[in-house]
Amino acid sequence: MPKILFANPNSRAMVARPEDIPVDVRPFYDVIGDRLLWSLESGDIAVIPGHVNKDFLGYLAATLGLLPEEFTVLSLRDYTSASWYPDSNPELVEELRDRIAASGVGADAWTVTCYLHDRDVARWETLLGVNHVDAQPFAQNMVELVNTKSVFRALALAAGVPVPEGRVTDPGAELVDAVTELMPRTGSVIVKQDQNSGGDGNVLVTTDPDVVGLGAYRVLRITGTDRARIRAALEEVGLAEPPVLPRYTAGARIVVEVYHPYAKTLSSELYVPPRTAPVLLNYGDMRMEPVWKGYVFPPQDLAGTDHAQLCADSQQIALLAQRIGYHGLINIDAVLDQRGRMLYTEFNGRAGGATNIDVIARRLLGEDYLRTHVVVSHNSLPARSLGELLAHLRASGRLFSAERGHGVIVATDSTQTTGTVELVSIGVDREQAEGLEAEVEAHLRCVAGA
Repeated sequence: MPKILFANPNSRAMVARPEDIPVDVRPFYDVIGDRLLWSLESGDIAVIPGHVNKDFLGYLAATLGLLPEEFTVLSLRDYTSASWYPDSNPELVEELRDRIAASGVGADAWTVTCYLHDRDVARWETLLGVNHVDAQPFAQNMVELVNTKSVFRALALAAGVPVPEGRVTDPGAELVDAVTELMPRTGSVIVKQDQNSGGDGNVLVTTDPDVVGLGAYRVLRITGTDRARIRAALEEVGLAEPPVLPRYTAGARIVVEVYHPYAKTLSSELYVPPRTAPVLLNYGDMRMEPVWKGYVFPPQDLAGTDHAQLCADSQQIALLAQRIGYHGLINIDAVLDQRGRMLYTEFNGRAGGATNIDVIARRLLGEDYLRTHVVVSHNSLPARSLGELLAHLRASGRLFSAERGHGVIVATDSTQTTGTVELVSIGVDREQAEGLEAEVEAHLRCVAGA
């Protein structure tokens, strides 16, 4: 069954106006979109936010045992609007209709996949005739419910799922009060934007001079926990006063949580079907420096009881999303604190940073890869060019080979825009996977310094 992939990380549900994304930031959204290309099969069509990288597509196709001409990749930038709203791009609507008609199978035989099943994707399904009753809630903004931290906290607490102590607030006095109240717990509090992803906008407020702000883009170090000091610190980032807004509009909510320094960061990803039990796809360590830089699958140095708890609790959280009508991929973040407590911080009903790694591993290693291999990923690595890197991997014998069952895969290539790549290193054990990664990263540093 062929599919149309809308790789829409710059969805309106993630950023209010995609056309307003700064030019220097757009390539990072393009990288997220390109990750989803690993799911393509013969006959599929993908629409991505950035330019089509033919060299990378050739490498991807060869790795998957396909020919580049077996699938089609279109760039949103080649059409009228940067918006994913289909009515803004009638030429793209017509082209996709023509391609569906030329496929020789009816629209009912096609499926739609995406990064985020937002209102725009629901509209695409209607216009292309690939429409299903189960998709109707997504036209009513379902996806924003399952990508909102405050909704997660409300559902989790009602169901008895353990979460960090915290509060949902507005900027201003309520936020200052919440941080003041929670600071004595561990000496650190994290202030999160309710709907941003990837740590965007997160601020750590701490009295600890040594703590690393994992998951935070800004760290505010203070010498005391009295309200005046906390207010002064929040004033630095514009959160000590309510924002000035037009009449009859509401500002973004803020989630304030007790921060647990030196905790182990974990994640899981599940597929939530419309009615049957959610399916665990992967789980592992999140690598943070200080914000997310990659994964290790399966998690290392985790006790068997913690493995079991992470998987069981993730299933329960996925069921919470299913009960409000959501179906699709869901990613769950957790921390294991120094007292051995597993605490869950958010869910995101969309593809995540682990999705392409899981797809790559399943297609190249098999469905049970978590039992047979260790997979590590590292994103945003500086690299000169895809061609130079692939030449080195081939010459050194470190390029992934299905016959050997180990090696390095270039998961994304943005060397022409951000000057970086994302690597996935696969070994039969942790030592082999991390050894492969270390050698290739040493080569990249050497090339960069030449």
